[in-house]
Amino acid sequence: VVSTQSTGSRSRVSPPTFYDMFLLISVIVIASIYYSYDIVTKWLYARRFNHIPGPPVVSFLKGHGPTLGTAKKHNAFLDCFVDWVQTYGETFQFRIRTRPVIFTVDPAALRTIFQDVNNFTKVDHLPNRALFGQRITGLYSILTGGGQEWAIKRRIMSTFFQKQNMSHLYPKLAPLMDRLLETKIKPWVANNDIVDVHELSTMIFSALPGVLGLDCPMGVDEPEEIGKRINILLDVIPVQLVDINKIFGSKDAQEALRLKGATVTMVIQMRMMAKKMIAEKRKEMDGWEGQNPDDDLLAWLITANDAAGLTDEEVVDDIMTVYLVMDNMSKQIGSLMVYMINYPEVYKKMVEELREVELTGPRSLNKLTYTEMVLLESLRMTPVLLRGTRWLKNPVNIGGYNIPGDCQFQYSQYVLHRNEKYWKNAREFDPERFRNGVPNVDSMTYMPFLTGPRACLGRHVAMVSMKLMLSTIARNYDLTPMPVAGRPPKIVQTMAVSRLEGGPFYHFKPLYKTKEEQECN
Repeated sequence: VVSTQSTGSRSRVSPPTFYDMFLLISVIVIASIYYSYDIVTKWLYARRFNHIPGPPVVSFLKGHGPTLGTAKKHNAFLDCFVDWVQTYGETFQFRIRTRPVIFTVDPAALRTIFQDVNNFTKVDHLPNRALFGQRITGLYSILTGGGQEWAIKRRIMSTFFQKQNMSHLYPKLAPLMDRLLETKIKPWVANNDIVDVHELSTMIFSALPGVLGLDCPMGVDEPEEIGKRINILLDVIPVQLVDINKIFGSKDAQEALRLKGATVTMVIQMRMMAKKMIAEKRKEMDGWEGQNPDDDLLAWLITANDAAGLTDEEVVDDIMTVYLVMDNMSKQIGSLMVYMINYPEVYKKMVEELREVELTGPRSLNKLTYTEMVLLESLRMTPVLLRGTRWLKNPVNIGGYNIPGDCQFQYSQYVLHRNEKYWKNAREFDPERFRNGVPNVDSMTYMPFLTGPRACLGRHVAMVSMKLMLSTIARNYDLTPMPVAGRPPKIVQTMAVSRLEGGPFYHFKPLYKTKEEQECN
């Protein structure tokens, strides 16, 4: 703090006073004490984990950030953890800056994590709960929620999805795929020299909620529109905390802000549309007697939220969640087709089966044995949910180590499925390992749909839908990989959910010129 005195046209800076110097020194001392206290507190906290093995840190303040940052640049983020498991065991610690994090793929530990949902809780800052402050899935959705309200909803919705068995689903999904083939897939393919399989899959699976009783105005008739919106959200949600210019790929700050505002507006519009659907369904339900119809997903969501003492806002959260998770099937088909580029003999064998088996009813899907093997192996190699996080409240013994409470746990299906202890040649794509179903190993070593109270409710819907889509495409098109020059397709392993870049792009060649020709064959 200084003062100036003017003398004519000249200004003279007065020397700092004793008070100025005292104030400056006091600020420096207080800041140093606070910083030292913070460092010591973090050091003492980290010492509580010294008995747990783990890779050496670059520095106390940086933790494993530099190591993981380098791995991230080479799209080897989770592969780094695969290597650490081989070196330090199935349970170890690593550091996010100064804070220890427990990482585990020990089957016994995972069983404890998924079953003891009161001690291992979901974290509150999941990015898909809001977008730039605008609510998306909220705190109590069937996917991201927790506590007693979530448990009540989960129990009721489990009943709904248990009813969605193969015999119940097939009569609805098979006609949907045939209709989409004529009205959406063929025009889509006709208008594109090469097709982004992930984008096409998103359009197809965005129509699926409509036949489950979630009759969105843009559902079965305009699935490409809602699919486009879902793709935008899923591209932006995981990276919303970084610079918005990078998010939207714009060098113009004003344009980036415009795109940000448009994205938030899109979320608001989707939630308003969902509220209208709920209001109309409630009027319809007023005239019902007895239980909800087995195929009315929206009615069951409303019933579940009412039973949990929640509001229509939480029903909206669930509707948003349903559409977001539908893209998981799109990602899985996309990932599978990435592997097929490198394993053409596998793809050829799968297509031969898909064309040979005539789908005449739900039981005929059971004949797609090799296709199921390929899907199971794709789910092993790249599960849609790559990793997860839980917060440990109270101390527990995991993997033979006493873990202090109030710490973060991380696990990874991607890493688990690449553990050579349970999977021979774990990094190789080999559908034959599923020749006799899931190998006879601990059930916690293969969990693409998770397990326990938080297992994916729609896993049966997903498997039936993916088989039907693959069959529909294979019976109507020959596919040839067409990677974009300089952008080979890759599965990004940085986020909690897998992401696809660079397609995969394929050229779709129609097998038949007319519908009559197809029916004759």
